[in-house]
Amino acid sequence: MDEKEIIMVVEDSESLNNFIAKNLIEQGFEVIQCFNAKDAYRKLSKNFISLVILDLNLGDDIGGMRVLHSIRLQDKILPVMIVSSINTDKSKVEGFREGCDDYITKPFYIEELILRIKRMLEKSSLIGFNKNTVETLYTNGIFKLDLDSLTVCKNGKKIPMRKKQFDMMLYFIRNSNKILPFEAIYQNVWNEPIPDEKTLESNIYVNIRTLRNLIEDDKKNPRHIVSVSKCGYIFVPE
Repeated sequence: MDEKEIIMVVEDSESLNNFIAKNLIEQGFEVIQCFNAKDAYRKLSKNFISLVILDLNLGDDIGGMRVLHSIRLQDKILPVMIVSSINTDKSKVEGFREGCDDYITKPFYIEELILRIKRMLEKSSLIGFNKNTVETLYTNGIFKLDLDSLTVCKNGKKIPMRKKQFDMMLYFIRNSNKILPFEAIYQNVWNEPIPDEKTLESNIYVNIRTLRNLIEDDKKNPRHIVSVSKCGYIFVPE
């Protein structure tokens, strides 16, 4: 390789992390090692990554599935391979639904892991994927959202919120002052096929109502999450 591909290994077992890294380096890859989710967030924002190898159980309160979800909210095509001891159909389906490109269970043969990595990298080069960083801190107007700590602040005051509202805030903050149709919100926040119109609007409305209760000074006269009749919403961060 003229330019080394950079593989991020997110695995809390030091011995397994080192074993994977050693073998990847021997194959000519550059490796960035992470041992928990917060470490992964920090290094994703500072390094240009070619592919992520991601364990699900990371020994902290965030977990690998949350890391995958956060990556996919920002980068639709960064190759991600889950390497996990969880060998259930439910876990695999959830992983692919969240956007992983491959799922391999422990124990595994290192030769198979490397072969799968090379095939994923070949595929990503064919679709024109460019290495990029993944942002973890967003500031827009009076709002600040931190993926590392999973917090939202308004005027410096932390606002506790559930996962779905957090994901919606991230989408809004990254797309402020634009008309955001119901379909676009659902596709980017739920990351699944768009349901029928009634279910679509109901799911979004329930979460918008909860989010307004959290961030608006006057929920009956919202100035941040503004409705656009029969279309969607505009997020105004000021």
